[in-house]
Amino acid sequence: MTTDDRVRSDEDLAFFEAVADVFRKYPDAQGRYALASLEQEIELGIDFGRQVGVSRVEDRQIITEFVDREEPDAAPGPRAAHMRLCIERDIHGRCLMWIEAPE
Repeated sequence: MTTDDRVRSDEDLAFFEAVADVFRKYPDAQGRYALASLEQEIELGIDFGRQVGVSRVEDRQIITEFVDREEPDAAPGPRAAHMRLCIERDIHGRCLMWIEAPE
């Protein structure tokens, strides 16, 4: 594994090495998953406790909008009519990014 200037500490380096070990243990997962930084979202002030990213593809671009999470007891809104697929989760299993499922 190579490191770059985004690895900020020995703790980060140890984390990335542990993730690399997991990918070596499960080689088929290497083409399906990637580790992503939330640096841009943090810079934008995204609060994943309150918001979730919803992505769509337009003209070979991935467009992500951050919307408020729906309250569990709230009446379904217009977005609830479409099925969503979670594509990014935090370590606790909470969805951070959704895509609209194909119709």
